[in-house]
Order: sequence, then structure tokens, then C-alpha cells
Amino acid sequence: MAQKNMAIALLISFFLAGLGIAYAGDVKKGVSIFAAAVILNFISIYVLGLLLGIVIFLLWIYGMYETYNVVKIYNGG
Repeated sequence: MAQKNMAIALLISFFLAGLGIAYAGDVKKGVSIFAAAVILNFISIYVLGLLLGIVIFLLWIYGMYETYNVVKIYNGG
């Protein structure tokens, strides 16, 4: 099984929340996080609220953290 590059996975997740997880192999979780981020961002266009911004930021941080964990597991670490 080919190793996944941690830097590439984190870079993908940095710009597209969750898709680094899909790159690492957990497609269902990655696409779910990406879809949630897209939906929340569209909602935030119409509902400008600090709370929603915090939720989006926390989802992005979780996506980065989970990307690191999934790549580490995939690579046998």
C-alpha cells in the first residue's frame, strides 16, 4: 500500500476543509466535513454572526486535526 504524503493532505485540508481526509482514504468522513463546511459558509453569507464564524473555524481546525490522524493511521503510525 502506497504511503500518503502528510504535507499534501494537510495542504488540501487547509484550503478545502475535509478533503485532505478523503485524500488520505476516509472518503465518507472527508466529504461529510467538506459538505458541512460548504453549507455553513453559504449560510454565513446570509446570516452574519460571530457564533457561526466560530463554528466554521472549529470545523476547519477539526478537519486539519483529523487529516493528520487519518494520514498517520493510513501510513501505519
